[in-house]
Amino acid sequence: MGSLVSRRTVLFSGVAAGGVLAAAGGLRWARTPAVGFLVLSRPEIGIVEATSRILFPPGIFPVAGGDGQTAPEVDRILAEVIEPKTVAPFRTMLAALEWGTLVSRGTRFSQLQPDEAKHVLDVWGSENPFPRRVAFDSLQAVIGMAFLRRREVLDAIDWRTGCFG
Repeated sequence: MGSLVSRRTVLFSGVAAGGVLAAAGGLRWARTPAVGFLVLSRPEIGIVEATSRILFPPGIFPVAGGDGQTAPEVDRILAEVIEPKTVAPFRTMLAALEWGTLVSRGTRFSQLQPDEAKHVLDVWGSENPFPRRVAFDSLQAVIGMAFLRRREVLDAIDWRTGCFG
């Protein structure tokens, strides 16, 4: 005689329960700004810094990403520059990056070793599927704006603003 509960039922129930718990906890997690921040939560700060560590490794500029100085500028950009209606999808994308690796690699993105995290970002940056590529381009653009505004970076590339009379 067969089991009263099928494997499919167990899997479906587990996924549904996980989705409900993730949505309920994720809303609180993603919506509470960290102390001193206007938008980013504590976990999101970690994701931004982990991503900037991969996008801007040591040796290219006088400072490297992931040193804790990129997230505050990303926060300012999200609060003051980016269209308000696009901030929530950006934050959802950060959560997808963070938790998407839990299934494929057994840990969150911000906890990955640099070579694994780089591989994940390379996959996100590949052409297919297109929505993931758009998400990566958005992530790279916002983190890039934040990192490249740093005084040390601007000085290193000899960037000057103002009139040159």
